[in-house]
Amino acid sequence: MRQTIQSPTILVNIHEWGGYPLKRKKSVSSIPQFECGLQYQLQRFNYAKKKLSLLINVTISDIEKCSDIDYIKKNTDNIDSVDNKGMDFSGYSSFYEKIKDKENAYVILSNTSVNAIQEDFLDSHIQYMEDHPEVGMLGVSYCTKIIQTFVRNNFTPHLQSFYILTTIDVLREVVKLNGEFPGIGINHKLLLIRNGEIKLSTLVLKLNYNLAVVQENGEVYQFGRNTFFDNSFNAWKLHFGDVRVISKKPNRINPIV
Repeated sequence: MRQTIQSPTILVNIHEWGGYPLKRKKSVSSIPQFECGLQYQLQRFNYAKKKLSLLINVTISDIEKCSDIDYIKKNTDNIDSVDNKGMDFSGYSSFYEKIKDKENAYVILSNTSVNAIQEDFLDSHIQYMEDHPEVGMLGVSYCTKIIQTFVRNNFTPHLQSFYILTTIDVLREVVKLNGEFPGIGINHKLLLIRNGEIKLSTLVLKLNYNLAVVQENGEVYQFGRNTFFDNSFNAWKLHFGDVRVISKKPNRINPIV
């Protein structure tokens, strides 16, 4: 079970690469193109800030390429320049170092590849975490595969890291177990997915927490740790592979119904 939340302020980190415009379109093989960008993320969390206590931090790699720094400054609480090695996980790890000694609080780690569609979602996500202390991390998208693996049935379900809701204490446990924040210093995208995104989920499961994913219909699916003898492949009830392939609105943050 997670440790009790001590601070009411939700700590949000949005990671961005400095060369991206505020609004952009994202295309991924086999996944429908969608609108995204930092401007939509800032609008999303500043709207949530009207009802909830939030601290909005933006980490930017290659910040010298950013042409919209004035706009970002006006719409966030703080900006940090970070190394591009590790990509999103460079920003996530940098933010963790800033908050790791604070009172336990909810933490959102996100990037700007989130669907532009705006939803009033955060209340429902926080309430779900309050009601389910067995959940270590909550996401809005998942994949069950890992590239080039000996894992039986290629079944390694994990949360995709463009939006993660967790706590400072869970992140502290992850870093203690792993020795460092996952994904640090990795430039190769596929290796970063394995040693950043997938490893983060794997470590949370090893700590005996469940993972939860908000589906496109607003329902939540929880899954726990697999074992060598039973990797839960036969028990899995959702789509196998990258769920975004079948999503009508991929990378969308959906509220819980």
